[in-house]
Amino acid sequence: MSFAKRFQHSLESLCAPIEKSNYVVAYSGGVDSHVLLFLCKELNLSVRAVHIHHGLQDCADEWVKHCLDTCKHMDVGLEVIYVDANKKKGESPEETARNVRYQALQQCLLPNDVLLTAQHLDDQAETLLLQLFRSASSAGLSAMPATRTVGHHIQLRPLLSFSRNEIENFAKKNSLNWVEDPSNQDTAIERNFIRRDILPLLIERWPEVKSQLSTVASLQANNLDVLEDMAAIDLASALSMHANSELTIIEVVSMLSLDRLKSLSSSRLLNLLRYWIIETLQIKPTKNLLEEIENALIHTRPDASPDIVYSDFAFKKFQENLYLIKSNIVSDSPKEISWNPSGPLNFPELNIQLTTKSSHGSGLSNQLLDQSLHIRFRKGGEKFHPAGRRHSQSLKKLFQEGCIPPWERDVIPLIYFGDKLIAVGGLWVSQAFAAGAGERGWLPRLRYMKT
Repeated sequence: MSFAKRFQHSLESLCAPIEKSNYVVAYSGGVDSHVLLFLCKELNLSVRAVHIHHGLQDCADEWVKHCLDTCKHMDVGLEVIYVDANKKKGESPEETARNVRYQALQQCLLPNDVLLTAQHLDDQAETLLLQLFRSASSAGLSAMPATRTVGHHIQLRPLLSFSRNEIENFAKKNSLNWVEDPSNQDTAIERNFIRRDILPLLIERWPEVKSQLSTVASLQANNLDVLEDMAAIDLASALSMHANSELTIIEVVSMLSLDRLKSLSSSRLLNLLRYWIIETLQIKPTKNLLEEIENALIHTRPDASPDIVYSDFAFKKFQENLYLIKSNIVSDSPKEISWNPSGPLNFPELNIQLTTKSSHGSGLSNQLLDQSLHIRFRKGGEKFHPAGRRHSQSLKKLFQEGCIPPWERDVIPLIYFGDKLIAVGGLWVSQAFAAGAGERGWLPRLRYMKT
């Protein structure tokens, strides 16, 4: 079977019918992506190209010119996207470049587009070895899937069964011109070291090692499918509902039952936590993070509740649940804010808005709607007498009885009239200032602001 026919068969096996798709080729100007683009044109597919300008090489501008000239000659539309690929804290330069590249590619995709990238058999073998040397799990050892989702789109790698030599020979046979990245010669980069120094030795001893490594990656991908199916079952039984969602200030993203989590073996628990984080946040957690959650929040004494901050989120424990929340807690809440309840009051740092809702026979007296009220935040020692109760209690005790998580308590707006505490967020109103039976009143309400 010819090279082009093999490619067509590969693409059809990944995405059928191929003639009804709009393809976007991630085009670097190198031989792999050039062959990919050339084959799409040979099959008369609906295709356009996107070139990501990382700016990491002195010749990056020359690559743009090459890509523009090549695509013009091939009558293919090309979009050039400039990105900031400077190394970010905690990431390798290669990881940063890859992350910003895929972010840019995702943003340029239209509703019916399918992303094509040119990774091949050698790339798959190199990736598996890299992950193996990094002590990766089944997720890492499954290397690169032929099909995956990128945001709301599909990414395909139709060249994964083709070797680098096959691709280069095809390019030479068809007189294709491409650019070479000089950084590919730098063996200080781990992938290049494997490519130039390790794989040749392995191939000399085991000529079929690249195909064998690809087979191992495929088997690990099958194992990963089984693990994720099991994790989905465990997650469904561990999910908890948040009872006070309408009264919550710090957004609860998800919540799991600690009792259910504790009933699982360690390996099954870590598998569930990994799947939960990926499904919820679209971020792949590290092994260290998963073990920290297990040891510091799940298998620990009831009164131990450290904060584990991860990206823009935080993991916390309260009562019998593990919480995943938005980490928008502020340490310096305003001491006092004036509020006219006839209009809303925004708290941008908390991403919430304080509004009012009409009521009948409950809530605060309507006479307070025309008064100047003040918003303060908890300092400790506050006393409050909720409507419908016989006595006043400490605010701390009320929060405990109301099962209000500790991280909520210091950011709940306390509404004052003069020096009198008349309402606690949207939770309780004061007995002394409550609307009487049959009277019209109003209730404070907290809601998330749209971003």
